Order: sequence, then C-alpha cells, then structure tokens
Amino acid sequence: MMTGKPTILVVDDEDIIRNIMAKLIHALGYSVLQASNSTEAVSMMRQHKPEVVFLDIVMPGVDSMEVLNTVRDDDALKSIAIILVSGIDCLDTIARYIEAGADDFLPKPFNSALLKMKIRNALERSRSRQQSPSSDESCEAFCSQLAHDLNNGLTGIMMSAELLLMEQTSEASKHQLEDIISSTEQISALIKQRRNSLKEAS
Repeated sequence: MMTGKPTILVVDDEDIIRNIMAKLIHALGYSVLQASNSTEAVSMMRQHKPEVVFLDIVMPGVDSMEVLNTVRDDDALKSIAIILVSGIDCLDTIARYIEAGADDFLPKPFNSALLKMKIRNALERSRSRQQSPSSDESCEAFCSQLAHDLNNGLTGIMMSAELLLMEQTSEASKHQLEDIISSTEQISALIKQRRNSLKEAS
C-alpha cells in the first residue's frame, strides 16, 4: 500500500470507461492505477497494494470471480475493498459476488456523487480490515499466550515440588510429590504436542 493519498485501482477492459473513472477518482484526490484485464489487475494489486479496487464484472480472459477469490484467499491482499462495476442488473449475479467477498456494487452509468460515497465506504472497510486481526489470528494469538502462561505455571509447580521432594523423609510424601511432578510433565507434553499439531495444520 502506498503512503500518503489512498490508492485506487480501476479494472476495466474498455479504455473509455476506465479513463473516465480514473479522471473522476483523481479529481476526488486519490492516487489512481489502471488495469485492462484480470491478470494485470492481480499483478498490480500484489505490487502496489491499493486500498480499493473497482472491478468490472464482465471482462475477457480470467473470470472476475476468480480475481475476487484470489484477493480474498491471499493474506497480503484480503484487506483490499472490492467494488463491482457493471451495466448488468442481474441481482442473482451481484448477490453471488457479494457472498464471495465483494464489498459493494457500482452500476453503470453512475455519477461522481455516488462514486465518492462508494469510495469513502470502501476505504473504511479496507482500513478496518487492516487494523483488526481476523478471528483465526486472534484465536491463534490467544492460544499461544495461554500455552505460554500454562507452561510457566506448570514449571513453577514442578520446581516447587522438586524442592519439597529434596526435603522430605517420608516415603508417602515423596511418592505424592513424584506424582505431582509426573502429572505436570504430562500436561506440559500435551500442551507442546497440541501446539505442534496446530502449527502443522496451519
């Protein structure tokens, strides 16, 4: 993502539409990039990390749905807000794209007031995604911290039990302390095993 002004990518195979949109967006005070096809669009997204992408639904070559899926499946790109642009008014098609992760829809033709509103809303979504970790990331961080804290606590119990063991003369007390040490070692091993399995799964 570029510093300074937010960057917006316009993806449309029609030069006239793409150029008009770029001029309007530039006039609103944003940096603008253009792509004439899906392959070029994905490449520019990976290189420049724009905050918002206006994606034409109907384009030759790679399907725009595939572009949307690529963005949403890529950790480096998934914060980008995607606004669909199309002259079609098929609600089923639009709903399918929204369900797949598109943020908004801009119908053709449009005016500058509507364009401005769509950009403002999309920027808020993009920034919100950048600032807030995903639920999976939050859960992973919580589990990692929890495992760390549990291991610290178990280590303290084990060390205390070992110190007491050295001071005990009663065989019964020694066996009880040995059981405590053995149990803490088993719990610590289970935590380590679970953390390793989570790492392998991710």
